[in-house]
Parts: sequence; structure tokens; C-alpha cells
Amino acid sequence: MGMVFYPFMTMELLMNLLRRWLCPVRCLMLLLVLCCAAAAAKPPSPLPAETRQTRFLALSDIHFDPFVSCGYTKPCPLIEKLRRAPSVQWAGIFAEFDTHPAKYGEDTNYPLLTSALAASRHAAEKSGAKFVMVLGDSLGHNFRSDYKKYSGDTSYSGFQAFTLKTFEFLTAQLVAAFPNLNIYIAVGNNDSYRGDYVTQPGGSFFRDVSLLWSRLLSEPADRKTMRAQFPRAGYYAVTLSGQRDLRLIILNTNLFSSKAKGQGISQAARAELDWLHEQLLQAKNRGQHVLVAMHIPEGVDVYATLRTRLIRLISLWKNEYIQRFQAELSQFAPQISGIFAGHLHSDWFQVLTFPNGHEVPVTGVPSISPVYGNNPGFKIYSYSNATLQIADYTTYYFPLNGGQSWLREYDFKRTYAQNCHQCPVVDGMNRLRPRGILADYYKSYYALQTKSQPITTQWNPYYWCAIHHVKPEDYMQCLN
Repeated sequence: MGMVFYPFMTMELLMNLLRRWLCPVRCLMLLLVLCCAAAAAKPPSPLPAETRQTRFLALSDIHFDPFVSCGYTKPCPLIEKLRRAPSVQWAGIFAEFDTHPAKYGEDTNYPLLTSALAASRHAAEKSGAKFVMVLGDSLGHNFRSDYKKYSGDTSYSGFQAFTLKTFEFLTAQLVAAFPNLNIYIAVGNNDSYRGDYVTQPGGSFFRDVSLLWSRLLSEPADRKTMRAQFPRAGYYAVTLSGQRDLRLIILNTNLFSSKAKGQGISQAARAELDWLHEQLLQAKNRGQHVLVAMHIPEGVDVYATLRTRLIRLISLWKNEYIQRFQAELSQFAPQISGIFAGHLHSDWFQVLTFPNGHEVPVTGVPSISPVYGNNPGFKIYSYSNATLQIADYTTYYFPLNGGQSWLREYDFKRTYAQNCHQCPVVDGMNRLRPRGILADYYKSYYALQTKSQPITTQWNPYYWCAIHHVKPEDYMQCLN
């Protein structure tokens, strides 16, 4: 007669059966096996609620340049082939014609694009990222003039068709890299049918792109929302899939830029800020927190200001919009978990402090493009599931000067807040001082291990003051 085990068998019953049917030695051996099996089968204890985090990937300033391999050849055979082929065939054409390694001083070519997407996909999968942000400037610099130069086609219709196919190609590349993730994209100042910083509210560019980018959202309701909102002037808002208490607001801050061009942009900028107010108010009433994504951040353009030899202060936004945006943030700061921006091609952060004592962290995502001498980079962020505050981020980069692979550059928490395991990132940001080891880290990470930016020689007070002051008058007072 054999011994039968049942799922509901108690330890006492098991011992009695063992004593009856087995000798003591065999009993001990069997007990050891059963205990090991039980330990192996026991599920791991869940993490405490306050330590659970959700991660997401952020990319910015891809600046894909299909003309970079053309050199001095005009017309360029690559561009001729691209013009004739549908966008679904572009990858094969690039693989044949665009093969040289990426260089400092150039925008993103095909090898760098595929390398960046492969590395960010690996990082996203390894970290368990739940979604992707792309913070603007998909197209390379001088896109329209380069198209004319290398195609010989001066027609607007030809340029528009080529630009749309470029967006189709890039969208397909993103889908291939992140097939199971929602991808939320902001429009950059180079993303246009009309030229750099030119916006046409309600124009064909926003209509065409809304159809493309809405396919990157898995929820039918989100696709419908984007197709309804984005064509106005390139902004939209959705509740994150699987996170009903967290809302993502994607702004078109090109409208607020001091370089903005186009008809009706002032009215469009004010309408966007009115819409932003309504979105923040709705989030507050629904008990939601908010992530705000944009391309051009507010604040002082330190790099451009230093190039004027401090003759004049250059702001990234017009002062009217800075004042209004700051007022909105002050009113709704408790709901805002973080602000994410690109445009500066560097790794930076700000702390916005308001009279009510609330603070909002702003973080910059480095560019994929190395056109300004920086190494390419991207970030993996995390936020606390309990507080919905940004908890940490990791920056990855690719050293173009001899590097063979993408590297993990640093973790924010381990660098700026080593002894504070459950602190939001704003606590670590507040530990930074004008001098000391953290300042040295900040300067080193800013241009991703290059000295391509003047921060290495003019950190204090110019870059330091920009961390805490976005209004021109406050920044000048800090300098003085």
C-alpha cells in the first residue's frame, strides 16, 4: 500500500503517516525534500506599497537626418531612392546607403537611430518600463533646406510628401522597437511642414501627424482623444493606461517660444494655456496627479545668453507665457508630479518652488543627436505607486569617441540622495550646491561626459541660477 498526499494534508497527519510507513532515516530525508520544495514553491513576499514603482522610458531630440550621408553629392542617390519608395521600404534603403558611424557635430543618421532604439528597448525591457515618452524634434536641423539641396526639388508639395514619409518611417521604427508599449510624443520646433519654429494652428501637419501618432496608443478612447485635440495646435492629454489616477499632459511649447513664427500663434498660445488650466482643474477634481511633457522648457537659455557675452538675457519662452504658466503651476503644484522637457540636448534639472511651499521637479532628457558635441543619451524614470511622485531616474549614454556600446552613466538617487531610499527626486535636487562633489557630478553629466558645453567653465552663477529661477527678473537677481 502506498502513501497518498492531499493538498489539505496537515503537518501532524503527515508526520503520523511518515512514522507508520517509513523508517526514521527515510523520514528525515523525505521531510528535507518536502521542506525544500515548499520553500521553493512559496511566492516571494510582495513589496511594501510605499516601495513599489512604475518605470518609463524617455527619449528626446532624435533629429533624424536622412541627408547626413550625402556629403557633397548633389543630387543625392539616397534621397532619390527615398523619394520614389514608400516609407515601408526605407529601412532597407538606409541599410544599403547610410552606413558610416555617427559623428559629433552631425544629427542622427540611420546607424545611430537603430543603435539608440535597440539600446533603449533593451533598457526598457530590463527595467519593466510601462510606456515611452518622446519629447520632440524628430526631424534633423535644416530639414527643408537640405531637402532642396540634395533632391533638387524646390516645390512645397514635394517637401511635404517627403517629410510625411519621414514621419511614417520614424513612427514605424518606434513601433518595431516598442511593440507592446504606449508611445506618447510631443512636437518639437523642428517638426513642421513650414520650417524651424513655424507653427500653423489647425494646419495639415497636425492633422497628418495626429493620425500617425494616435496609432501608438493602445486604448481606442485615447486614440480618439488625440485625434480630436492634437490637430488644434499639437497638444493633447490622456489618462495613463493602467494608472487611472495619473494623467499625462503633452504640451506644444513651441507656441510659447521667443522664436515662434506663424499666423495666429499668439491666440493659439493663449488658447493652449486656457486648455491647460482646464486639464489641471479636471485632474484635481478627479483626484489625479499629473505628468507634464513638453519640448522647449521655460527658463533662461544659458547657452545662448553666454554666447552674447552677457549683453542680453535670452529666455526660452516669451515672458507673458512664463508668467501665466508659473501661475498655473503655483495653483496646481500639489497635483503635478513632474515636468519633462527636451530641446537643450543635455541632462539637467530644475526645482520650481512656489509661495505655498510646494515644489515641482523639472528634468531634461538628453538628445539622441550629437550635433552639439554631446554624447547621445536617454533616460529610464520611475515614480512611486503610492505617492505618484518621481522617485528616481537612470541616464544611459553612448560615447562616440571610441565607445562600442551604450553605457549606464548614473542613477540619480545613488548620486544625489544615497541615504534617502523613499525620497522623491526633488529632495535630491535640493542637495545640490554651487560647490562640492554634487556640483562636479552635475557638470560632468550635463553634456554626457563631454566638455561641449560652457557649463564646465561657467557653472556658477550662470547655470546654477537657472536651476532655481525661470523668470528673467529672478534669474538676474540671482546673478547679482
